[in-house]
Amino acid sequence: MKKFKILVTDHLAEEGLKILAADNDVEVEVQVGIKVDELKKIVGNYDAIITRSGTTIKPDLIENPGRLKIIGRAGVGVDNIDIEAASKKGLIVLNAPTGNTFAATELTMGQMLAAARKIPLANNSLKDGKWDRKKFMGIELYNKTLGIIGLGRIGSNVAIRARAFGMKIIAYDPFIKKSKAESLSVTLYDNLDDLLKIADVITIHTPLTAITKNMITAEKLALMKDDVILVNCARGGIVNEEDLYNCMVSGKIFAAGIDVFVDEPPTQTKFLELENAFVTPHIGANTAEGQKAVSAIVAEQVLNALHGRPYQHGVNIPFMTSLLPDHLQLYFKVAEKIGKLAAQISKGRAEKIQVIMVGKNFEEDLTERKFDVPFSYQPFTIAGINGFLKMCLQGSVTYINAPYLAKDRNIVVEESKTDSFDKFNDLIIFKLKTDVEEVTIAGTVFPDKLGRIVLLDRFHLDMVPEGTFLAFKIIDRPGVIGTVGTILGNHKINISGFSLSRIQSGEEVAFISVDSPIGHDVLKEIRSIDGMIEATEIQL
Repeated sequence: MKKFKILVTDHLAEEGLKILAADNDVEVEVQVGIKVDELKKIVGNYDAIITRSGTTIKPDLIENPGRLKIIGRAGVGVDNIDIEAASKKGLIVLNAPTGNTFAATELTMGQMLAAARKIPLANNSLKDGKWDRKKFMGIELYNKTLGIIGLGRIGSNVAIRARAFGMKIIAYDPFIKKSKAESLSVTLYDNLDDLLKIADVITIHTPLTAITKNMITAEKLALMKDDVILVNCARGGIVNEEDLYNCMVSGKIFAAGIDVFVDEPPTQTKFLELENAFVTPHIGANTAEGQKAVSAIVAEQVLNALHGRPYQHGVNIPFMTSLLPDHLQLYFKVAEKIGKLAAQISKGRAEKIQVIMVGKNFEEDLTERKFDVPFSYQPFTIAGINGFLKMCLQGSVTYINAPYLAKDRNIVVEESKTDSFDKFNDLIIFKLKTDVEEVTIAGTVFPDKLGRIVLLDRFHLDMVPEGTFLAFKIIDRPGVIGTVGTILGNHKINISGFSLSRIQSGEEVAFISVDSPIGHDVLKEIRSIDGMIEATEIQL
């Protein structure tokens, strides 16, 4: 039997290398730091490559993949791998998203304690020969209320450990069922503002998405208690750095523990000037145990995939962009965009997702084994679920695991087919039921091969779902839309497209396509317009 060849291009912990070496059907070659030009010449000679962040997998690198079947990433992030290019070449991409959970959890607890007790400052002072005990008056965590934003793997583990400190735990996560929070003895809040007002310590554990970017700005910081402690070991950009700095200087915030920054390394950050800022260089995953875990996980899953055994943590399904007919690829993209839109305009916690495929385009059953589709769902259903969940979970959501993530969150997924709907012969309908509302969005593909959103609840639209949008609902009266345009113009935000729909009740829904991000301050100004019901920035 011909042996599988695996190339390791970045430092991999010994545990992973031992697992690979123990397989008699595998030859392992380690070339840490190999140059891209050299890697391009030899990559086709291997069945799998295992990387970390030091190797970038671009389309030209795998243009001629040869015998290559698998790309393994020893860690969570896959930003350095072009997933679409790999999928088109039929390559499986695997990562190790669970290996660093405890490392990130414990850094969060460490930042919390450092901020509360000023431990780094006291350490530095004593080493400078000083004995200034009064200067380092701290705050006890015991009996304090900890507010956790994001109750996923890391947030849940922080809750468990914080409870051992005698803290009261509350959380905000619109994508987690209350039953999970109750199992952790955590009180789940439906509104972020309510959590911010009562928490003594706040820690963030969400990915950076269009929804969470600048989630914490001056407005949110003002809601917090005086002398609050804020910890961010998640992603830079979730907290507005300028606003946080100002609140720390003013004394509003007692201290902040910061492991992540918008720009890394943060050479220009003003946090380095502040005594009450406890900063670390993005070391959430940097423990010996964490590195061993991700190394072992990726090694095991690469071997499973090579041998044809079931594997976990796949981040792509190759057929999604390569095996579907061209016209169905367009509907696949529309379905994913619809899911993203539903996530950004809906309110409440998702309970049920229903995908309805309308027309003869969807008569063929695409759940045959040759497509390897989880849960026997049609590709369009998976695309919709993936788009919906990716807006809140982002890097951890893939076409492979999206149905499982929905199941973990007790979101019921249903799919069906019908011959016609309304005036459309071919349509993808995405129905979302939350604990407070139901949202229906539908899309189709026109002869110009452009996907379009054509229905939003009772409103008929004609919107190409690409780029940044201002979505708003207004009372139908003169001057409202003109005022919106004036505000955008005043802030030098160019309008590139416009879709408007009106119904008999006197309400209008509009989607304005813009050439640049809108931002919190502009949205706040737009929401204050007389006649404006709601306004949201949408990223598609």
